[in-house]
Amino acid sequence: MSISWSTIGHTVRLTVTGARRWLALPDRRPVTVAAVVLIALLVGAFGAAAGSWLSTRAVADLPSEATLADLSRRATGVDEAPVVSRETSPRTAARFAADTTLATGWDSAQARQRYAAAGWSVSPLTVTDDQASVLYPGDKAVSYLPSRYARFTAESRGLVIEVSGGFVGADGVVRLAGWAADSPVVPALTIAGAALGLITGWLLAVTTMRRVRPTHPAHRATVSALTATALLVLAAPAIALYGNLVRTLRPHADTSGPAASVHSALTPDPYWSAAPAWLLPGLTVAGGLIAVITLGLAASTRLSRVGTVDSPAGVGDWEAAASTVEASIEAARVDRDAAQRLLFLSAYPDWTPGSLDRMRERLINAGVPADFLTTSNQSRPDRP
Repeated sequence: MSISWSTIGHTVRLTVTGARRWLALPDRRPVTVAAVVLIALLVGAFGAAAGSWLSTRAVADLPSEATLADLSRRATGVDEAPVVSRETSPRTAARFAADTTLATGWDSAQARQRYAAAGWSVSPLTVTDDQASVLYPGDKAVSYLPSRYARFTAESRGLVIEVSGGFVGADGVVRLAGWAADSPVVPALTIAGAALGLITGWLLAVTTMRRVRPTHPAHRATVSALTATALLVLAAPAIALYGNLVRTLRPHADTSGPAASVHSALTPDPYWSAAPAWLLPGLTVAGGLIAVITLGLAASTRLSRVGTVDSPAGVGDWEAAASTVEASIEAARVDRDAAQRLLFLSAYPDWTPGSLDRMRERLINAGVPADFLTTSNQSRPDRP
């Protein structure tokens, strides 16, 4: 079965025409453009967060308590249970730490060899020797003891561990700090989520505007007020999400710590030092509820039109006429013939050049492409 190039071209044209119709702005007023752009950016931020959260399923899981005990035993060489802590951050992925206190010294070179023998990819060992001043209780004299700090990193199966130890004499602490290694899936899914969110937000905004435009002014005012409230409430979470998105796209070395993640901004940790920990999660929940109420109110537009049977005479006819005009303008935005028919019908019966020019200007402001509209000095229907 062969498919001709003309069939493919026709399909592409239909697809492009449909996309232009769906994405076309209801009008070109600055307030409309600003509202659509802001809504698209807002949904794009949460789309990036959704993609970032989904990407965490593709990276290595942090080890369990039992696994951490084995890793600590490999680092210290002794069977001593570590003190484990897990940390979350509003800017990066989660990390863990396991501390083991030793009083018998620590051989960092042997620890590195044990990890290498177990199949881990290890970095060179960094050792810093110094002296530490120690003042014992009841003794006014200061003693100086040899001190040593050693560090290396080990990576295996998507997990990065930083093994370090600081000792004064024979006493010290060996720490394992670990996090998931970078994966190309993380930025890919994050960018895909942001792009999908931007498109969804744009479509959501223009569709909602078209639905509420023919309705009662009080209904439009309510939807507009709720939309503005949702934008204000969700502004701070969106700013934080975009801040993390920028960090996610920057180059990052696995050995420098956990990679940035967009959705971490919504964790119950203070994103800004002066802000409470609940600020961004609380605003996200509140803004989400307002957005759901707004969409529900906008979706009930069709039901309110059906309910105009018992309303005063003429109200239902007015809404039907407004819907017809809106449909004609939408068709004119993507079809040249429809645009020219609308131009002459709108100017009827005054088809003078000045009248056509004025109507042409109005249709351009409503989003109809200028090259679709016949100018006053072009051919027009003969008047009866």
